[in-house]
Parts: sequence; structure tokens; C-alpha cells
Amino acid sequence: MFATAFHDDTWLSVGLTLVAVVVGVTAWAVARRRRTAQALWWLPLGFYLTGILGVTLALPSGEHGRAECVISHEITEPLYTTQGLLNLAMFVPLGLFGVLALRRPLPVLTGVLTLPCLIELTQALAPFGGGICHSADVEMNVGGGVLGVFGGIALTRGRVAWRSWARRTLTAAGALGVAGLAVFQTAITTHSVDGSGFRDTQHDMREAAERSIRQAFGDRYRVDAVQVSPGSDRYEGWLSIRMTGGRTGQLMWPSARQLSVSLEDSNRPTQASFPVRGSTTPHDTQSAYRVARAYMKAHYPWAEAAPWHETVPVGAKADFGWLTSWRFKERGVVMPRSLDVQINRAGRVSQLLVDLGPKHVKLPAELIPAERAEEIAGKEAVRNGAEPSTLRIQADVLKTDRLKGRHESWRVVWSVTVADARCTPDRDGAGCEPSQVIVDAGTGELYTE
Repeated sequence: MFATAFHDDTWLSVGLTLVAVVVGVTAWAVARRRRTAQALWWLPLGFYLTGILGVTLALPSGEHGRAECVISHEITEPLYTTQGLLNLAMFVPLGLFGVLALRRPLPVLTGVLTLPCLIELTQALAPFGGGICHSADVEMNVGGGVLGVFGGIALTRGRVAWRSWARRTLTAAGALGVAGLAVFQTAITTHSVDGSGFRDTQHDMREAAERSIRQAFGDRYRVDAVQVSPGSDRYEGWLSIRMTGGRTGQLMWPSARQLSVSLEDSNRPTQASFPVRGSTTPHDTQSAYRVARAYMKAHYPWAEAAPWHETVPVGAKADFGWLTSWRFKERGVVMPRSLDVQINRAGRVSQLLVDLGPKHVKLPAELIPAERAEEIAGKEAVRNGAEPSTLRIQADVLKTDRLKGRHESWRVVWSVTVADARCTPDRDGAGCEPSQVIVDAGTGELYTE
């Protein structure tokens, strides 16, 4: 169990295992000294309880101080994910060993009902926690613990003391419930969701994810897990890819047309980023382009034929490196096929976005100019209450956009930025972000992105 949870930190896994063994042996020794009939079962109970607390509380992730909890309305969703089933299975032995050791189902049942709640609250509030909790984790942990309790009752053939410790158990449960509810109401911010939409993948989905990652980075990174988020309204979905070292990516599914990968998002380059064979450390835009081009030729050589490319710094003074983009264009329209490679200051790939769409799509005979697209966007903003004199409108790019539910049908649109100079930002400097609208370059119809 520990080796699986701490696969990236062997010493932490070994340390926690030793602590759990000590706790288990101590619990067994104390129970034996008290001449408890079920003393032997206290060893696995102590070991496993220590393991659960270590696995759930010693894996920092997220951002301390957020104190947020995600409440999922789709209660059956965790049953379709590996993580959900692992959360279920993790608490089954706890309920089982608890009944076998105590032979008192009520305190064990209370324990498996309250412990997941306390763990999630700790994860959200404690300095060593990740700042966030999930109702789905509580749901599956509680379900596993209850299954374990009934399993223990079945193994003992019902020879348990139902009334023993009943009053003390109910008193303790009531106190914990009131205290926990008070903390949850006052200290936790909740976010309700209908469900993440994630499901575990089938074999062909994992193969597609591994194939895409292998093309982008060779054999350097192993795909640890893949989940699918189905599309809605006939849109394509996405495969969420987790690689070694916490690296993440997304692959459009089922077309596998677009891949985005984040290896590193820091102004301090690390070994998490991807080394480019034969490259040198870049010091300006031109040297960064040479590194990006070397990567492109090794992994996506078709981009060499793109008639347009550009390299720009990312961040102040190129703190995050340089981004090189390759685009196929026709009559000024950006085609679907594209490649974006971000090179950090160490000369390694930190971010990647590749689209394997077509290099050419059928264009309308007439395309409205940028001025007309800006006029359409401006009229819509005025209808929504904006003052014409305070608007700042810019038609940014003329590009293709795939039509919903049609595999190879595309339209051409202007992406237009609309900003209001009257807007006053809030204390945090937010609230005045420009809006982005798209205007059909063939029909003049306006959409909101």
C-alpha cells in the first residue's frame, strides 16, 4: 500500500512502513498485556490505521490556505474511476480489522463514518494539507469502511457486542459531528459541481495517449494514468494524461488531433523539462528559435513547411523562456495545423501545444475585413450598455474554427478583443478583463467565446 502511494519517495514509504509496524506491534503488546481475547487483530488494525493516516495526510498537494471543498452531485462517478475504487478499497480493511479486534460494531462504524470527514477537513485546513477536500473521497472512504464492518460481522458470525460502549459512542459521535459541522460551515468554502465527467479509459485510449507522448518526447516519460472527459453537445472530449514526476497533458478525443503538455511552469528551469538533443543554452530570441527548430525537426518535421513562424519572449525579460509558433496560412487565415514550443532559459522544452488538423480547409469566397468584424463587435457591446467612446476593439486573428458535431467541417472567424476604458478594477486589480468574441468571417454572425 505504502509503496504504491509513495512511489516517488522511497524513503518516505520506508519510514511510514516502519512507523506503522511499531504502532501495530505496540497495539498488539498492549492488548495482550490486558489479556484481550482478540489481541492478535490489534496488530493489523494499528498498522493499517497508521498507514491510512500517513497516506492521506503526508502527501502534500495543492495550495495551503485555500480551505475549499468540492461537493460533487454525481455520487456514482467515483465508482467509474480507479482513484475512487482505491479510496473505497483503502477503508475496507480498517472496518474489517476494527470489528475483529474490538468485537463492538458501533464504535467501529462511528470511526469509519467520522474518520474520512476529519481527514478531509485536515487536508483543507492544516498547514501540511493541500488546502482542498473532496466529497467523493469521503463518500468512497465511508462506503469502504462500512463494507469492512459488515465483513467483520460476517466473519465473526454475528458474535459481537452491539450494546457495549453504545452510550459513549453516541456521545462521542454527536460531539464530533457538531464540532465538525461548525468548522465546515465557518472555515470551508464549498464549490458544488455536477461531476468532473472523468472516467477511466479503455485500452485504445491509453494507447493513443502513449503514442502521442512518445511522438512528443520519445521514451523519456512514462504515462502513469489516463482518464477521459467525454465531450458534450457533440463536441469532442479530452484524455487527461498524468506522466511520471507529476507532468500533465491533454489529448483531444476521439480524434487525437490536439495535444497540450505542461512539463514545467516556472522561471527556474529544472530537470522536469525536456532536453533537446544537440542544443545549447539560449540567450536571445534567435538562439531560442534554433533550439525550438531542432526539437521540431526531430519530432514534428511537417512544421518545417509552414510559411509562417515567430519566436517571442515569455514573461518579463524572457524569465520563462521563449515561445516559437509555426502556422499554416492561406489568404491570411490561420489553418488548424499548428505547433507551439516553449523553450526555457536552460534550452529545454517546458510547454507544448500541437494540432494535427488539416493544413488547408475550404474558405468562403468573400471574407469580411478586420474593420467590419470590429464594427460588429462594437455594436454588440453598445447594445449591452457600453459607451462607444470608451471602447477599445481589436480584431486579433483570422482563423479556422471547427463546427460542432461535424468531423471535417470548418468555418472562418475573426477573434476580436473588446475592452472598456471606463472599467475600474477591484482592490485586487481584477474585474476589467477584456471580453473575447468571435465573428464569422463569412456571414458576419457574432458569437461569445
